[in-house]
Amino acid sequence: MSDDSKLIALIDLVYEAALDADLWPTVLAKLADATGALQAIIATMDRRADTFASISRRAYPDLEASYKEYWAFRNPLWDNATALPAGEVFSLDTLMPRHDFVKTPVFNEWWKTADYGLEMLGANVLVENKVSSLICVVNARGYDPPTGEQARFFEAALRHIVRAARIHRRLWTLDLTHDAARERLESLRQGAILVDAAANVLFANAPARAVLEKGDGLILKDGCLASTDGADTLQRLIASCARGVGPLRGPVGGELGVRRGPNRLCLRVTVTPLRSKDPAIGIPWLGLRPAAAIVTVDDPETGRRQLAQNLHNRFGLTGAETGLATEILKGDGRAAAARRRGISVATARAQLSSIFEKTGTHRQAELVHLLLELADKRELGK
Repeated sequence: MSDDSKLIALIDLVYEAALDADLWPTVLAKLADATGALQAIIATMDRRADTFASISRRAYPDLEASYKEYWAFRNPLWDNATALPAGEVFSLDTLMPRHDFVKTPVFNEWWKTADYGLEMLGANVLVENKVSSLICVVNARGYDPPTGEQARFFEAALRHIVRAARIHRRLWTLDLTHDAARERLESLRQGAILVDAAANVLFANAPARAVLEKGDGLILKDGCLASTDGADTLQRLIASCARGVGPLRGPVGGELGVRRGPNRLCLRVTVTPLRSKDPAIGIPWLGLRPAAAIVTVDDPETGRRQLAQNLHNRFGLTGAETGLATEILKGDGRAAAARRRGISVATARAQLSSIFEKTGTHRQAELVHLLLELADKRELGK
């Protein structure tokens, strides 16, 4: 088969892989064969979570495991590669003088063991938001540098590989956005956020987006969900959702209160693990990871505002009366409610008499029962 025929066949396969992730290893095998390389790899470094993932033409389980867990984060080529734009072809010498690279631990303790030479061609497929994905072909030790024809083949194929990877990511994002489960989450009054195990936000419904936009207790930090109080409890609960269930695996998800400053009620945040029925839904070597947890957010102050509005709409209570009614709901008596409102007990007594008359109740216990009923229903505006 001529080089032109090989290129056309590879390009056809590349666009098929944009729709079927299982075909990417075959793409790499054909790319390596066409360029005469020992190895072809697509790899992703996610600096948001310090994770590494890859697929390759040939699998070396022990070597791949040691690189993923240790050497990927100690390879100086990665930081230099991320400075280049997507689609720009580079060699090892572009990233680092080879006489310096051969002195590094990663070369002497891992690279040579993999039988990799210093002749390689690579390019970034994606560089955004602290996530970088690259594709490269590496010759075996002792092999000559790629010929001009091999380099042209790689560059010609690369344009289509970059485009196909973008299509794949876009389709994955559209599926995520239009999934029926997300539509149900969007209809909730409670804030709901889907996150992966590294707390990267994949989806947030309207109430959750409002909280994030205000920076009111929860914020986005480099695309990851975080609390404004600086604690890492939320991230630890989310990370636990990726470790499975069992007595030896520690807690999975949980609840926490997120502080929001003086005289503010804490946000009530619950982290619940998700178990995907499709284990292939995430493609970590393209920076795509499945949802690991759903984070729900309850703002007790929103509930109070809804209750106050409901009391005003249904019974004509004034602002002062609705404020006292919501304090009475705490159940520690009229004097304590008056103290929190900053009014005298006599004023509270007069306001309470007006509340009784407007709501048709006669005792504080009846009023509390009515308030609890309204709070549960959250019939705002009815």
